[in-house]
Amino acid sequence: MDMRIRCIRRVVTFLMVAGLVAVGGCTGKTQALFTQPEMITRGRLAILGLTPEQDQIFMASYIRAFPGQIITFVERSQLTGILSERDLLRGRLDDRARARIKQTLGVEAVIICTYYDAESGKAAKKLSVRIVDSSNGVVVGSVITGGRDNFAYHCDSAVRALKADIQRGMRQN
Repeated sequence: MDMRIRCIRRVVTFLMVAGLVAVGGCTGKTQALFTQPEMITRGRLAILGLTPEQDQIFMASYIRAFPGQIITFVERSQLTGILSERDLLRGRLDDRARARIKQTLGVEAVIICTYYDAESGKAAKKLSVRIVDSSNGVVVGSVITGGRDNFAYHCDSAVRALKADIQRGMRQN
């Protein structure tokens, strides 16, 4: 009987720990999440709004999340070569700019990111991600993460949330 009780306690403890990790082991939160089914078909991408170092971290998170998909990221210098400074203002990408990106570089979607690097103790850091189809300007994916100070955590959380939403949509269809 003693052995049986210990075994049950171990199983219960394991399930509780697994539940904490799955549900809330991370202190951050994800909100404003949605994806359109066609997001998964966009394989040639460009990132705007991040530093070169942040670009690298985001690209790595994105590629790891979709291992079976062929994904190509266009180099930031190629983007800035065809876009004016006006086009690169926060949250702005007009029809002409999108058309130039699509025609010149073959980019299927532009990932527009804004990382809010909160000052110490004033607010939580967050990452806002919008994925915009370069041919028609439709937002095909969007997510905001909040919480931890680690930028890589925000990238991983955002990409995991987008992927999970795509998978949920595929199961429903």
